[in-house]
Amino acid sequence: MIYSNRMDPTIELINTIIQMKKMVISIVIILLAYIAIQSSSVINLSPGLLWNQARYKKFAELQEKLQWDNFFMYRATQNINNSIRYFPEKNFFLISSSSYFIKIDSAGNKVFELENSPKLKFLDAINCYVTTEDGIYDFSVENPHLEQFSEILNTDSTISDKVWVEDFFGKFYNTSDAVLYSYHTELISREAVYFRQNGKWIKLYTPKSSSFIYAEGSKIQCKINKEQILPKWQDEHFLKDLQNATYSNGLRYTDAYITPFNSDNTFFPDQKLEYTKKGKVKTLAFAKETYTTEGYLNPGIPNQFYGTAYYDLEFENTVLNFKTVASKASFGGEIETFLHLFELPAKYTAKSNVRFLTYDYSTNFHENKKQGVYIIKQFL
Repeated sequence: MIYSNRMDPTIELINTIIQMKKMVISIVIILLAYIAIQSSSVINLSPGLLWNQARYKKFAELQEKLQWDNFFMYRATQNINNSIRYFPEKNFFLISSSSYFIKIDSAGNKVFELENSPKLKFLDAINCYVTTEDGIYDFSVENPHLEQFSEILNTDSTISDKVWVEDFFGKFYNTSDAVLYSYHTELISREAVYFRQNGKWIKLYTPKSSSFIYAEGSKIQCKINKEQILPKWQDEHFLKDLQNATYSNGLRYTDAYITPFNSDNTFFPDQKLEYTKKGKVKTLAFAKETYTTEGYLNPGIPNQFYGTAYYDLEFENTVLNFKTVASKASFGGEIETFLHLFELPAKYTAKSNVRFLTYDYSTNFHENKKQGVYIIKQFL
């Protein structure tokens, strides 16, 4: 009788299936272990991070000044959610917050800064004007300074509504080149109108209990005899981060937030403008360094990681590599960079090539004190 060493095909198939199952189980165990480590510890196993670790270590920290090729970036502020506006008539930018107001010229140079200290006696910020108890700063002039009031009228509210409209408001409005409405004055429950005539400012308080000046959302309006009276001020526009569909107002409105309220373009007029993207922030990697375990019943599972993110800032075939603190939700969450690259509306890009990088890191946990507005200038 002849015996063959050849295994029965059925048994061979069964063994192959068993081996494949073992391999699949091993792969699943490895993947689960990888996911568990990535989701519950600060051990970094990302292939992209591991393979490029030596390169990323050479990236510059986001800092006061950085220069590459024909670009220069410097830090203008040290807090978050600054408003950035552009004024095309005089071709300048205004960065504003509750702490200060900074004028940037069309070349990207800081030309004037006004700190909101108690000595200023700040009342309101309207367009490119800052009102105080003593006068007004006009940021559109070459050298902004306190322009004191030439007259302050109706402080005692002795002027009747009819006389106020006909003999004061009407006369001043028609002959003024700037008219501002303010809901914030040093008198309780009193609004004010500011008129500029022949370079001189007049402050006119509204009569008591009048409703000529009123707030409608975030806007201060004037209505007299059921007619809306527009202010006289400089044309202004917000910049936009096209990559994230976000605007440079202090609240960082997005297109998704604006659209439901903006069918007639009155809620946020700049949404109708065309913007062009000439720069881009590319997130390359994120290295976990610490985490939080928020939640009353959380047994200690991380729900938010904090660490260092690595970026390419791309402009016209040039690249700046930099790094700064970012965060990421656990279990595959998106990286929160807190970065925005703001650029001008397309029709104004020929007037200035200045861009703004903002870093709005919004917690004091694991922060690196690098928050603020960074101005990007190009040397042609």
